Amino acid sequence: MAITRAPLTRLRIVELALDIIDTEGLPALNMRRLAAAAGVKPMSLYHHFSNKDAILGEVAESIAAAALGDPRTTGLWQERARMLFVGLYELVQAHPRALPLITTGVLRTPSGRRWMEELMGVLLEAGFTPDAAARVYHLLGAFTLGLGYAQLLSLEVPAETIVGELTGHWADYPNLLRVGLQLAVWDQPVDFATGLDVLLERFAKELEGEG
Repeated sequence: MAITRAPLTRLRIVELALDIIDTEGLPALNMRRLAAAAGVKPMSLYHHFSNKDAILGEVAESIAAAALGDPRTTGLWQERARMLFVGLYELVQAHPRALPLITTGVLRTPSGRRWMEELMGVLLEAGFTPDAAARVYHLLGAFTLGLGYAQLLSLEVPAETIVGELTGHWADYPNLLRVGLQLAVWDQPVDFATGLDVLLERFAKELEGEG
């Protein structure tokens, strides 16, 4: 009985590309590898995308779309900003190996720009100046994406590898070895939420003139 293959569409190509990135890392993605995953010849991909960069752009857009909040959401600016950064954090945790695409996708994809537009609207409506709104984004963005890099490190450099390299060097790195495996493991979503709330509270006090 012949195996029925799913039709090759732009959406399927994007889904397969993201799956390769998630499981093997961004450097593993190329047209030949993607064609093999789709069960087609590499030239078939060019009927849908002009090149690999075009595919990566669509992958970035599909990821960024998941971080968008609901523009109808009302409430305190802190709650609305929190929702946006929680959404960003969740997609970073879902696709840590796609982090380079996520960091550039915030400003280079339609959904990423809508995310930024929504965030800037929330902050400016709250009373932040343009300079202050940019500062809030940079600090909260660095906090959120930085934790994503912590998870990426745990995937790309397994804890066992780090420990193996340090074996026999207790005298040289006693404090490092006391902390040990925890340096290469990140699975602390509660810490993210706590840190985000602390930063938002600080910005709220600055906005009120108490900082």
